[in-house]
Amino acid sequence: MDFERCSFAGFNDCIVFRAGDIKLIVTTEVGPRILYFGPSDGPNLLLVRKEHEGLKDGEYHSYGGHRLWIAPERKPNTYTPDSFPVVEKDISGGVKLSSPIDEFGIQKSIKILVRETFFEIRHSVANKGLSSVTLAPWAITVMAPGGECLIPHNPTRPQADDNLLPIQNIVLWGYAEMTDPRYTWGRKVMRLRSTDDPNPTKFGAFVHAGLAAYCNLGYTFTKRFYTYHDEPLPDRGCNFESYTKQGMLEVETLAPLQTIAPGEKSDTHVERWTLSKGMAPENDEEAYEWLLNL
Repeated sequence: MDFERCSFAGFNDCIVFRAGDIKLIVTTEVGPRILYFGPSDGPNLLLVRKEHEGLKDGEYHSYGGHRLWIAPERKPNTYTPDSFPVVEKDISGGVKLSSPIDEFGIQKSIKILVRETFFEIRHSVANKGLSSVTLAPWAITVMAPGGECLIPHNPTRPQADDNLLPIQNIVLWGYAEMTDPRYTWGRKVMRLRSTDDPNPTKFGAFVHAGLAAYCNLGYTFTKRFYTYHDEPLPDRGCNFESYTKQGMLEVETLAPLQTIAPGEKSDTHVERWTLSKGMAPENDEEAYEWLLNL
C-alpha cells in the first residue's frame, strides 16, 4: 500500500496515515516512534521534544510521541536507545515497523493499521536472544502539555453477599502524593492534569472499561485497549498508567507479563486511537457518561 511521505520534526522519509479527518505521522529513521496524531490541519496532540528532533546517533533520547517499551521498568533493559532506523514492511491495511535487535536480544515492532475512522496500533516484542525473558509490552504515548487525562472508575453497586471483594486498584509510585492538586479522585472519574509543576507524579489502575482519554487544545484523544482479566499484569495489576511533570503527560497501557522463549514473540497488545472535537465535562457524573459514550 502506498502512503504519503513527508519530513517532520527533523526526520526525513516519514509516513503519513489518514483516517477520515485524522492524521498520524511516523518516522522511519528512529523508533518505532509515532510523532504526530491530530486533525489533518493541526494541532499535534502529541509532544515532540525540540531538543531531540532529527537525532539518530545511537544514543538514548526521549523523543516524545508514541513508543513501545517493556515492563516492569528497570535500567538499563527498559531504556535501550531507539535512535536507529527501523525495518519497514507493508502489511494489509498499513505498515509494520521493527527496531533493530537491542543488546538484550529484544526486537520491538509496531503495526499501524488504518481503519475508516480510527487507527489500530499493534505492539509486539520478539526475543532474539539465547535465554527466555519475562516482560510485558508497554505502550506509552507522550501528550502535549496543558491537558487532562481521564479514566472511568470500575462500575460500583451496593454492598451485598455476592459483592464482597474489591473492584478497583489505584497504584501510586514513590514520588506521588494523593493530595497533589493535579489529581481529582472523583466518585466516577479519575483525572490527572498536565501543569507547570516540575515535580513528577504517576499513578496506575486496572481500568475495567478499557479506555482512557486526554483532553487538550479543544480535542479529545481516546485510547481503547484490552483489559486482560485474570492475567498477571505488571506494576501490581495495572493495565493503565499515567505520568506527568512540567511540559508533558503520558497515557500508558500495559499487556500481561509473559515468558518468551528464544525465537518466540509476545502476544500482540492492541490499542485503538480515535480523535473527537470537544473536551470533557467538569461534572463528575456527566464526565463518566461522556467517557463511556466517546
